[in-house]
Amino acid sequence: MSYRLTRARKEFETQVDAIVREIRPLYTHGLATGTGVGSRLLAAHYVLAFAQLEVYIKSLVEDSLSAFTSANPPFDRWPDTMMAYLLHKGGNLGGDYRRFEIGDDEGAILAKLANVARRIASWGGSGSLPTAIKASEFLDKKKYPSPANLPQLFRRLGVPHIWAIVSRAGKMNSEMILTSLNDLRTGIAHEGRVPTGFGLVDFLDRIKQMRRFVAAVDRGVSTHFCPAVMPRATWNSAMM
Repeated sequence: MSYRLTRARKEFETQVDAIVREIRPLYTHGLATGTGVGSRLLAAHYVLAFAQLEVYIKSLVEDSLSAFTSANPPFDRWPDTMMAYLLHKGGNLGGDYRRFEIGDDEGAILAKLANVARRIASWGGSGSLPTAIKASEFLDKKKYPSPANLPQLFRRLGVPHIWAIVSRAGKMNSEMILTSLNDLRTGIAHEGRVPTGFGLVDFLDRIKQMRRFVAAVDRGVSTHFCPAVMPRATWNSAMM
């Protein structure tokens, strides 16, 4: 069974198509005023399009976790970094390691490591998932698709090398593209800075890059999970 577009990608395409349709007549009217309003309208709609990229990433993470739960793969097929995140989230191991380094007190960290070891044994023995996998905990503080957040978010999901995976799937430098897209969005949204001469061709080129990036993420993440973690049919079913 082959790769299929996810529900998240289809919704992204639908929303971006609507944004492009809306801006064309508005931009033409703005140009006619001769006041530079055309560029500002394009910039505002670019921010709206980037917001759809954020929605896409959030939806893909939610659906990926739903697919993982449905597949309920054997313990030895769980992605390493996903298992590590599930084990350590909320444990404040970093604080206990720092106390151990400063005061040579092993008590706190040994107790927590023992608990981690018992959870691993329990999960492996039962062959079942933890009682609940909450997408909100995976997305916590990392759902905005910045170049800094994206690797950390997907590492939690069990995808440790997201740039390599997406770049290979899209035959592009994915980190550079997202950095460029994000820099433009940040300049517009936080600094009110619209590039000089920003016109419809520039806007459409950025939208094209965004579409390429989403397509590569969609295919790359799918390829990473299937069939190593779950059958393709399970993934496609959860993503439709």
